[in-house]
Amino acid sequence: MSTPDQPTPPSGWGEAPRPPAYGQYGPGQYGSGRYGPGEPAPDGGASAQGTPRPGPAPSDPYGPSATKPGVVPLRPLSLGEIFDGAFSSVRHNPAVMLGLVAVVVAAATLLAALLAQFAVPALTGLFSEAASVDAELEYLTADAGWLAQLMAVSGALSLTLLIAQPITEGFITASVSQSVIGRKLSVGEVWAKVRPRLAVLIGWMLLRTVGLGIGLAGVFVGAVLLVSAVAVATDSVGLSVLVGLLCLVAIVVLAAWVWVRLMLVAPALVLEGSGLGRTIARAWRLTRGAYWRVFGTVLLASIIASVAGQVVAYPLSLLGLLVDGSDFGWGLILSSVVASVVASMVYLVFVSAVVALVYTDVRMRREGLDVQLAAAAERAAQQTSDGHGSPAGSPGTPPPGGSPQW
Repeated sequence: MSTPDQPTPPSGWGEAPRPPAYGQYGPGQYGSGRYGPGEPAPDGGASAQGTPRPGPAPSDPYGPSATKPGVVPLRPLSLGEIFDGAFSSVRHNPAVMLGLVAVVVAAATLLAALLAQFAVPALTGLFSEAASVDAELEYLTADAGWLAQLMAVSGALSLTLLIAQPITEGFITASVSQSVIGRKLSVGEVWAKVRPRLAVLIGWMLLRTVGLGIGLAGVFVGAVLLVSAVAVATDSVGLSVLVGLLCLVAIVVLAAWVWVRLMLVAPALVLEGSGLGRTIARAWRLTRGAYWRVFGTVLLASIIASVAGQVVAYPLSLLGLLVDGSDFGWGLILSSVVASVVASMVYLVFVSAVVALVYTDVRMRREGLDVQLAAAAERAAQQTSDGHGSPAGSPGTPPPGGSPQW
């Protein structure tokens, strides 16, 4: 049976387990579940999964010590464990986390740079006209074309994250979901898992981008009309400014709230296989009651990744100035593009891995997903020890009794 927060599992998943109470773990999750911390198993100190138990388990606020077959322990995760798991996911599968993401970001950057060329003639005319009107801007005449090119490309590169992030999150989610249970997928296996969902990921990217633009434009126009009405009615500059600031705060709060409630759409699209509308509703429900935890985790990850990306990209952008000297030219433009690609990669890889682990954490807390993950990790370990193919199995073929993802 299913609940509104736990949809009917796809074929081959089996009956969804009843979620354990917070801080408890059901039978079959970490062996037989009969042995408390420090109690030896009857086989002389080995757990049911064959993992040695060296001695008394350390104090754990979540109850019994959890197994860790992959990049994170299979229990509700702390902030540090999510961040450490994101870094470990990159080390575990760099071909996907770096190589495949680099291809997506480079393609999105190239598309953005090509779209920017449509704005170059208009910007060139604008700079030339400004130089002819104002004598102090006469220096712009010689470099008007290069300045227009730089401004157009820089503006278009801001679209790279909007274009690439949902697709990148799909690839990274597929990889991280297997790294959690100790499996390492090849680039081909990740592509095979994400390819059936690629169209809906692109649809989500378009819907999110258009919806963001229309929503912000509508809210902004409404705020301007409200401030204008207050100014006309009261003839008070101070009150109008206060209302404007309150509107700005309200817009930021509303945008942050919607951002968090839709944060888990891309991971759910890849791992649950539902349509876009149902998945949006599903992500909305998953974040219910977990707003501040999700918001704080992803916001901190975004800040860390943005700073790290700029630190890495800044020296690259300086190379263009060294090549062009005091003039504008292709050196500065190309170095700006390369720096943008590097900064976007750093941001997308880390934040997307964090989002994938936040999705896993939310489902472990709400739905007892850790029970299924532990079983999937045991199957993967058994496949490896028996030599029955790669740990990941055949792409798209679920193991008996398991889900297509785990």
